[in-house]
Amino acid sequence: MATKLLREIVKIDEEKCNGCGLCIPSCAEGALQIIDGKAKLIKDQYCDGLGACLGECPQDAITVEEREAEEFNEEAVEQHLHAKEH
Repeated sequence: MATKLLREIVKIDEEKCNGCGLCIPSCAEGALQIIDGKAKLIKDQYCDGLGACLGECPQDAITVEEREAEEFNEEAVEQHLHAKEH
């Protein structure tokens, strides 16, 4: 089981999200996907918590919050991005 710690991580307000997808390309780690018409954080360990996606959301549906989450895992991100390419 992955260790959880208190850290900054993105939060998506599904009520505000209209599924436009503008946040997706700004996430270099591939942590966001459109699922069922809404942006979703697919895995805590993929989110570095820097919030590069914040400025891209025209609905202001994305914020950064401090909460208990899996630690950011750069190796897991690289594997995830590699799998997406193939």
